[in-house]
Amino acid sequence: MNANEDREQLTLAAPTFGDEAAEALKGVLASGRLTDGPQVAAFEEAIAALSGTAHAVACTSATTALQLVLAGLDLGAGAEVVVADFTYPATGNAVIQRGGRLVLAEIDPKTWCIDPDALEDQISPATTAVIAVDPFGLPADYEHLEALTEQHGIPLICDAACSLGGAIEDRRSGSFGRASCFSFHPRKLLTTGEGGMVTTDDRALAGRLRRLRNHGSRREGWRAAFLEPGFNFRMSELQAALGLVQIPSFEEVVQRRRELAAALSAMLEDMEEVTPQGVPRGHRHAYQSYVVRLDEVHDRDRVIEVLRGRRIESTLGTYALHAEPAFAEHCGMKPGDLPVSWSTTTQTLALPLHERLSESDLERVATELRAALRA
Repeated sequence: MNANEDREQLTLAAPTFGDEAAEALKGVLASGRLTDGPQVAAFEEAIAALSGTAHAVACTSATTALQLVLAGLDLGAGAEVVVADFTYPATGNAVIQRGGRLVLAEIDPKTWCIDPDALEDQISPATTAVIAVDPFGLPADYEHLEALTEQHGIPLICDAACSLGGAIEDRRSGSFGRASCFSFHPRKLLTTGEGGMVTTDDRALAGRLRRLRNHGSRREGWRAAFLEPGFNFRMSELQAALGLVQIPSFEEVVQRRRELAAALSAMLEDMEEVTPQGVPRGHRHAYQSYVVRLDEVHDRDRVIEVLRGRRIESTLGTYALHAEPAFAEHCGMKPGDLPVSWSTTTQTLALPLHERLSESDLERVATELRAALRA
């Protein structure tokens, strides 16, 4: 028997729910109202408060949140949208599925967020919007991004799927740009299984998004009036109830993640070939994931396989869209055309980080990573 088979597997995420979650779900089931009810409304208010925004609109995922915002801003067929290249494919898919033209922009080599200088080079008279991304929970350089998009008179949309709980100085993630889009996937700090949210201070936009998520309808007495073609992107009452029970402890979860990330970074400090994600002064990372970059001499995929063999779950950081077939064909690009994003996607890997980990677990992660690099 392989000695590693007896060791506990350290996973990338570990969603945990207590009795209060089961009771909340039972309460929704007993009410008989499973959609479009008070739980969703309360959850929206809670996320708006966490983000420091006036409005929050719940939906089925961060992907549909992005689609809602694009639709709400009338960005559809032929709309040219510049997107950070280093991101999960959902960001690019939202543009293409709306019929838009996707333009991909290079990233900063330290933060892995969209590079404002590279973005400025990509903005053209045809550009209708920009989607920035907060990779792994780090807010992008919104001070420069907001100024740049305002200068060009185009909306800034924030793919904040990973960054609930992050901040820049006193501004919280979700409060940047025209609108921000969150995810409640099981790997996120707050999860409803699946689910998403749009946050914004734009009252008119929020109202339109509420219509669009429910088939473009508005209640008029006992019936609905359908004002424009829309979607079925409604979050269920069960999902919202599950999210609500996590709100009281959410700030503690974020703080615990930051403490664990700092401890793991200290344990990796003597490993010159390993570089954690750079966090600029004034930025607070939410650490949805803890991701490091390996020097080019190391085969990242092999390191992941070695770690998995030693029961340390690991995976790539995320994707360089320009190198994935669907986007490469759409944009007329090939792997390496955006060299910083390309090298980052080939050399980054995620390590376990969640609030159930102990210091000894982190020491094991660091020890096994060191061994994997030498294997």
